Amino acid sequence: MAGNDIARVYATSLLEIGQDKNVLAQLEEELGFVSSLLKEDNEFSNYLTSPGFTKESKKEFISKVFSGKLSDYIINFLYVLIEHGRQSVIPDINTAFNGLLDEANNRMRVDVVSTVKLESATLDKIMGELKKKYNKDIIVSEKIDEKILGGIIIEIGDLVIDGSLANNLKKIKYNLLNSKVRSDMAYED
Repeated sequence: MAGNDIARVYATSLLEIGQDKNVLAQLEEELGFVSSLLKEDNEFSNYLTSPGFTKESKKEFISKVFSGKLSDYIINFLYVLIEHGRQSVIPDINTAFNGLLDEANNRMRVDVVSTVKLESATLDKIMGELKKKYNKDIIVSEKIDEKILGGIIIEIGDLVIDGSLANNLKKIKYNLLNSKVRSDMAYED
């Protein structure tokens, strides 16, 4: 079974628990927290994924660190992942879980890349147009990348709308290099 399939199975199970117990928002926040902690804290990540530590010691560590800070649902979920050796898949589970939640709540995540922070009116206009086009609530994540020189790039899943100055300059360069210049005169030596 591929990693994304495994992540989707666990995410689906967590979604069902969240729906049954009416705690979806809490699970989304807590799973996101654990996922980002794994990505950002190498020591935590190495400890949880290292085969040199027993499952019991990892569960005990989770209990000591997260009891009272995370819900029993997420702590028990982490125990299950540790028991099955799937703790390294937590970031993928988080991505799959967010995708399932987005489908269930009729929302779409969009990344907007620009050279500077966009004004709220500009972001609102982008969100409004996308909401009209896709008939979904839009969640925007704004990223700053000075390499695009100007303009914006909108990423919706696999779809990339590249309106950056850097992309336009690449197109102009390509067209200039690949255009054939016609001349009515031929030079002979």
